[in-house]
Amino acid sequence: MKLNERSVAHYATCNSPPDKTGFLFKKGERNTAYHRRWFILKGNMLFYFEERESREPIGVIVLEGCTVELCESESEEFAFAIKFDCVKAKAYKMAAENQAAMESWVKALSRASFDYMRLVVKELERQLEEVQEEARSSQAKSKPKKHQPQVQGAASFQPATFSLQNAAITGPSQEGVSSRENGVSWSKPTSVPNGVSEGCVWEGDCSGRGDVVKPPPVPPRRKTNGGSLDSPVSPGTGCFSKLHNWYGKEVAELRIEWLQSQ
Repeated sequence: MKLNERSVAHYATCNSPPDKTGFLFKKGERNTAYHRRWFILKGNMLFYFEERESREPIGVIVLEGCTVELCESESEEFAFAIKFDCVKAKAYKMAAENQAAMESWVKALSRASFDYMRLVVKELERQLEEVQEEARSSQAKSKPKKHQPQVQGAASFQPATFSLQNAAITGPSQEGVSSRENGVSWSKPTSVPNGVSEGCVWEGDCSGRGDVVKPPPVPPRRKTNGGSLDSPVSPGTGCFSKLHNWYGKEVAELRIEWLQSQ
């Protein structure tokens, strides 16, 4: 892998926040002694400087595909190694100042690769899907069932009622209009200012109201011959019984004439 030295040096010393910093003892390649170095971990790149105040790093280790193992040697206390699977890849041996520092560095270096981050992201996505599925199922259970609306007719109406009282028919009419003609009286409840409807007939004062309501003018009655209900052929037959007797008398006379002719 080829890296641009200036870009790598700028990334190591820029203001981007590091993942971990601290002193470690690094074992040299030619000189097998341990040298104290300042380390900065950013992403999957581990930079090490000769001193903490150094402006440029003296080396960088790309941690992609690496494994971090503890050293079991008694002479190397708090030591660990960064190894790679490649045959020609070299291992980097380091040692911390104490047990807590060693454990912290091993943990941070083991989680620095993108492969590990990819696994973490997949696991987080799986957990998020489970939480969202549980939330949807709980909402579906708690959601009230929709009641279908009742179907009503396009218009509501009340059928008119007719009552025969003293040869008079009572039924609905236009609001505020009532009349009586030829023995027929039409009436309808009228509205009053306080919102209460009371029925009244145009015969003077309405019950429940103090004012006198005057009915509209009554249309003139249809005039008959002589101003009476008598038949024009047979006067004095205004009553139905008289008219029945009159026609019955005529039939009886015709029957007598027919029998005499026989």
